[in-house]
Amino acid sequence: MHSALLTDGKVVTAKAYDESLHGVRIVCMDKGCGVPVFFIPGSSGVIAHFKTSGKGPSIHREGCGFAKKLTFQETVAKVSEYQVSLREQGIREFVVRLNLNSIDPDIESRTIERNTKEKEEKEKDELDEDALKETEPTPQSIGSLRSVKKLFTTVEPDLLASIIVSVKGVRIPISELIRHHDLAHNALWEGNTLEVPYFIHGRIEKVFRLKKVWYINFTSTEKGFFSLIIFDRHFKYFTLKDNELIGKEVLAYGMLKKNEFKKEKKSTEMIIKSNKYIEFL
Repeated sequence: MHSALLTDGKVVTAKAYDESLHGVRIVCMDKGCGVPVFFIPGSSGVIAHFKTSGKGPSIHREGCGFAKKLTFQETVAKVSEYQVSLREQGIREFVVRLNLNSIDPDIESRTIERNTKEKEEKEKDELDEDALKETEPTPQSIGSLRSVKKLFTTVEPDLLASIIVSVKGVRIPISELIRHHDLAHNALWEGNTLEVPYFIHGRIEKVFRLKKVWYINFTSTEKGFFSLIIFDRHFKYFTLKDNELIGKEVLAYGMLKKNEFKKEKKSTEMIIKSNKYIEFL
């Protein structure tokens, strides 16, 4: 873990920690945990961090974001929780560009025209755990759903909580940009979303394929429906079969849109264009 709580309730990062200033009584930053942790100075190949001893009272409690390896869904929830604390206390944030133009089949790809060196530079610029640990990070980017999945399944939640995403001129905490479909549906209908693309996760329940449009429905709730929509002009780019989709947990990307034609129950839609708009979790 890269952040901890001091005795006065303030958050301190391992990079900024100074025993002579902050003292030795530091605890886990997870509000449901709070067990004693210890500072481990940085050394060759290892950055400074905090950890428990694994003995006695210094063992992360059940439900703590650092007690075990988290699932994608669990990480999203913890990042949302931690991001509030870190922002309130002015902990350094990383501004990350979001640009997924490369997955859009309607945008002519320029990748073919790039030489090998340019490709390597682009890959190097992709956000990863090492970049989040740098003192002065160079501009980083998120360019695919796979990179989002990788971040949320390999990077510790307190590091992820420092990410602010820049998209369409708007800066948004990453925890507000990635939502369960049910929460995204509620936020849209309550007027609490922005005109930016979102990452939505959930379990696919049904698939309906009509002549001009395909519907991929997430598990329905009492609050309404949420569907991924593919129009006929994009059918050739979406090759996933029903049995590959139904019952699977996925991450999807796109703009949120109300379907106000279904008067009996509120319905939210997200238009996708190819396989690349979905990542299996």
